[in-house]
Amino acid sequence: MERQFEKPVSRRDFLKVTASLAAMGITTSLTPDLLFAQAKTDLKGVTLDYWAMIHQQNPVVKELSVSIIKAFEQKTGCSVKVTWAGYGDIIGPKYRTNFVANKKPTVFDATCRWTGALRGFLRPLDDLIENDWDPKIRENVAWLFPVVRDQNRGFPDKDQIKDLPFILIVQAPTLTRRDHWEKAGLDFDKQWPIKDSDQFVEILQVLKEKKVVEYPYEVYGKLWDAMDTQLPGWIRSLDPGTGNLINDDWTRSNGDAESWIKGLQFYVDLFRKYNFSSPNSPQSSDEESVELLIQGQKSIIHCDLLNRGTFLKKMPKEMEAGLIQWSPHFPIAGGQADAVGFQSNFAFNIVKQEGPEAAIKEKAAWEFIKEWFLEENQIALAKALGPCARKDLWETQMGTADHYMESTIPMLSNPAAWPNHPKGVDIQYNLCAPHIQKALQGSDVATELKAYAAEVNKVLET
Repeated sequence: MERQFEKPVSRRDFLKVTASLAAMGITTSLTPDLLFAQAKTDLKGVTLDYWAMIHQQNPVVKELSVSIIKAFEQKTGCSVKVTWAGYGDIIGPKYRTNFVANKKPTVFDATCRWTGALRGFLRPLDDLIENDWDPKIRENVAWLFPVVRDQNRGFPDKDQIKDLPFILIVQAPTLTRRDHWEKAGLDFDKQWPIKDSDQFVEILQVLKEKKVVEYPYEVYGKLWDAMDTQLPGWIRSLDPGTGNLINDDWTRSNGDAESWIKGLQFYVDLFRKYNFSSPNSPQSSDEESVELLIQGQKSIIHCDLLNRGTFLKKMPKEMEAGLIQWSPHFPIAGGQADAVGFQSNFAFNIVKQEGPEAAIKEKAAWEFIKEWFLEENQIALAKALGPCARKDLWETQMGTADHYMESTIPMLSNPAAWPNHPKGVDIQYNLCAPHIQKALQGSDVATELKAYAAEVNKVLET
């Protein structure tokens, strides 16, 4: 497993990191004065194992993470050993297997919907949140606590906060290239943001007829994106009550609901009926579409704000000029505009520690988490990833040329939280994607969803 900071890292290297971030207008709590200062001794001699996942999908965030971690080390004297993990480590058996074998970190980050199988290993954070946190920060993060509890509503300890979100993952805003609208003769200022699916189809038809690109849009059939990006928002816009993967008490799939059938049919039609999406659609992903949008081979896509750092890195001048524009996800015609936002959110988790150093290890983990909630770090992460957890800092993120924050706020008004069910990966990905792929390849939508719901119900019975 890849480790960071096991060997001394030169100050020159860290200055390169901070200079790279500064070039994009991003600064963290690692100031030059702090970098050259002597560390405090509050946690001197303590080693904290951190399994990091937030850097996935975004080349800027690893640099940010390195900077924040170094600031924490310099302030506290604590040594941080980092394992740069991947999504597959937690959605597969790796984390669970290691935890059972007592190979556990002190602290890790992950999306809130993937920790259900690990919940018994996690330390409740309620006492630390209430008694050992800056009241201003706590008050401006507390709006998320009901979301976290909703995600864990099927557990006996559902009221305990074990996942503490620090960056919001809102799925999935709409993204476009303004120059493609101009090439097609579309009035961007009047027609953007897109209001509903009817207008969306009309705009895509113009982009295709004007041959701006062969396939102006993309639907995703790949395992991790089929039921993860734009489709869930369209389904929920038709009926928030059945929009989530499973019902409120985690006993039954919603997959055979009418809202799912209508939503998936529209998704399939964008590919098969209208020919807006490429022949690769049954296997395509949002990460691939991000690259195609950058290359000018796509006009409109849906993707997570996690990808914003990729745009900042690869097309900084175009981003500054406002070529790339974000807007909120939009409903299927006749649906609810405020019902398209799903959240999973990146959160920190402290693993229950054992032995004589348990208390000091957990204290170090909490101090480490608090570092990431400092104003400068929340703003830095927001610039690269999307909205931060602290709502008092949202105003600082407004007014960028790409309007990424303005695209997000409307999607936070009525959010749904992906359930943190221990079998959630199977329910959302492994079982669902094959049926969506079959529908994209011509199978009957209702038949595929009925089969999917039956498979999920069987899982929920075990």
